[in-house]
Amino acid sequence: MRVAAIIGAVSLACSTTTANAAPTAHGPVLDMHVHAYGAGGQGPPSFVCAPFPAFKPLDPGTGGKGLPGYMRSMFGEPDCPKKYRSASSDDDLRTRTIAMLRKHDVYAIAGGSPAYVDRWLRDEPTRILPAVGAGSPDKLPSVEELRQRHTLGRLKALSELSLQYQGIAPGDPRMEPYWALAEELDVPVGIHMGPGPPGTTYFATPLYRAALTDPLQLEPILVRHPKLRVFVVHAGYPMKERMLALMAAHPQVYAEFGFLTIGYRDSDIWPYLQSFIDAGFEDRILYGTDQMVWPELIEVGIQRVWTAPRLTRTQKRKFLYENAARFLRIDPAKTGILQR
Repeated sequence: MRVAAIIGAVSLACSTTTANAAPTAHGPVLDMHVHAYGAGGQGPPSFVCAPFPAFKPLDPGTGGKGLPGYMRSMFGEPDCPKKYRSASSDDDLRTRTIAMLRKHDVYAIAGGSPAYVDRWLRDEPTRILPAVGAGSPDKLPSVEELRQRHTLGRLKALSELSLQYQGIAPGDPRMEPYWALAEELDVPVGIHMGPGPPGTTYFATPLYRAALTDPLQLEPILVRHPKLRVFVVHAGYPMKERMLALMAAHPQVYAEFGFLTIGYRDSDIWPYLQSFIDAGFEDRILYGTDQMVWPELIEVGIQRVWTAPRLTRTQKRKFLYENAARFLRIDPAKTGILQR
C-alpha cells in the first residue's frame, strides 16, 4: 500500500497514538515486507487504522472539498478504535522500527533505495535482510549495481516492485533485464499486485489501475524464467481465484499477505487466507506487515495473527516464519527448519 501522495496533498493535524498491549512471544518471525525509507515516505504526519473499520465512499461533487475531506477522514482524523501515528523523523522511524524488530524477535526483508537500506543495515545488520525496490524500472538501480550489491551480500530480494502504481504491467519490456537478473542470481522478487489506498488514482498516483492486480499477468514471465522465485505482495487481493490458479500451475510462486494483515478487517483477511490453506497452499503463504512509517504495526501484525480464528498453531508458525525461511533458504533464528 502506498499513501504518500494522498497524505501529501493535504496538511494533517494529528495527535498521539492509541496504546496497544504487546503480544506474547511465540517464536521468531520473518516479515517479508518492511519499507526502509524516511519518515516523509508517506507525506506529512499521519494516522493509520489497524484495521480500517470500512473504506468510505467518496463524493466527488462537493465543491472541491471532496478529495481533501476524504483524505483527512482516512489518514488525518480517522474514526477507528486502534490508530497509530507516523514517526516524526528518519531517525525516529529507523530506531523505533528496529526496536520493534528486536522486541518481538523479527527478521525483516527491508526494501527501499540502497542509501536508506544501507543506513538501516548499519544499525541492525542481523535482523535487517536488505532488499531493493522501486515503483518503476527507471527508479531501480542498474543491473550492474544490483549485481554488485548481491556480491556484497546486500541483496536478499528484489522487493517491493510497486509497478502497479505507475500503471506498469509486470511484462513491460523495461522489466525484462531485472527478471533475468533475479533468475540468474537466484534472488526472489516481491511484486505489488493488490489494493492501494482507496481513491489513489484520483489524487495520488493517477496511473494506478486495479486491473494490474491480476496475478495471471505473471505467467509469461514465469514460463520464460523457470528458475525465478516470486512472492506476490498482498496476495493478489481480491482476485482469489486467479491467484490460486497461478499458484496451482507454478509451484515456485508464493502469496504474501502484506497490508491485509494490518489494515483489513478480520472478516476480510482471515477468510481470504483460509482459502489458500483450504486449496492446499499452507506451505506457500508468507507473512508481511507492509510497515511504512508506523513502527507499532510490527507489533500489531503479530498480535493479530496469534489471535486469528481457525488457524492452528502449526499454521501460524508456518505463516509467521517457517514458510519464509524455506522460501528464502535462510534460517536467521537458527530454528533448524531447513534441516527438517
